[in-house]
Amino acid sequence: MTPVRTYPGAADFHLFTDCIAQCYPSPQEQAVKQREFPAHRHLDSCWVLISEGMPVARAAVYRNPALQYKGADTVCIGHYECIPGAAAAAALLGHLEAYAGTSGAGYMIGPMNGSTWEQYRFINEAELPLFFTEPLHRPYYIQQWKENGWTTIGEYGSGLTEDLSVDEEMISSIKTALEPAGIRLRSLDLAAYREELVRLHPFLLQAFSRNFLYTPITLEDFLDKYLPLQPYLKKEFVLLAEDAAGAVAGVFLCIDDLYDTASRTLIIKTIARDPDPRFRGLGHLMAAQVYREAAARGYTSIIHAFMYNQGTSTAISGHFNGRIFKTYMLFGKTL
Repeated sequence: MTPVRTYPGAADFHLFTDCIAQCYPSPQEQAVKQREFPAHRHLDSCWVLISEGMPVARAAVYRNPALQYKGADTVCIGHYECIPGAAAAAALLGHLEAYAGTSGAGYMIGPMNGSTWEQYRFINEAELPLFFTEPLHRPYYIQQWKENGWTTIGEYGSGLTEDLSVDEEMISSIKTALEPAGIRLRSLDLAAYREELVRLHPFLLQAFSRNFLYTPITLEDFLDKYLPLQPYLKKEFVLLAEDAAGAVAGVFLCIDDLYDTASRTLIIKTIARDPDPRFRGLGHLMAAQVYREAAARGYTSIIHAFMYNQGTSTAISGHFNGRIFKTYMLFGKTL
């Protein structure tokens, strides 16, 4: 088995995309995977493992200079795909470990496409139907990584609730406590979507700065990532909270589960608030408005997606009757 280095735009980059057909026999799955293109930011190289002239495994290496884990410079391994069995996985992951070590990095993290702004994590229940925005991958990938010495460094969950009721007494007390801050909730102005994103960029950098494995993102990359979401957004399900001075204090971003054709499910994708204690409870206040609106519009369930098991969104999901029905793992390995 031979590892081949390539890069988007290179003459042999087709090997990287050709690998998808070896791992996913379904044309529908192949179509989904073909839309996943390596993020340009922090991309170092792409690798394809060739066996008997065929691509049997692949991955991308990212070097994010702002990313550290346990005080060490960290390399990300993303876009992993591999045929079943131990041999190809061991060959590719072993080569990537040796390659990453040449940079002086002390740690590897994966799967992660360069940063937590991009796709990352494996699904433990990968055999179950996906909801919209979940990553597609083979269920055996987790075992392949474990067999090659990768260990869990982060655990996440997605919560599901079919009870869209709101504890109005609790929300009333939160609203009273927030009155001195002059909090006002409004929908995102989709007619001025780009301008709204430009305004949100510095707020989200601050709000996410304490998150696990956070690294900043430039405005250009932020716009590249979020502008394509516009066709999927409904203004009543993208809420901004502003204080008396008009400064952004919180964001709640939800999208429909486009994969759910049997019922109407809403996905809470992003929750962020200013960490100032004056705004304690703001997430619950915004969640209550989303729940009321979803119930009024005929939604039957809500998913709180990709919650870090120590994050504040877990508490919000718990208060609104969310039960964890999907879990995710992020791996690391010392170099």
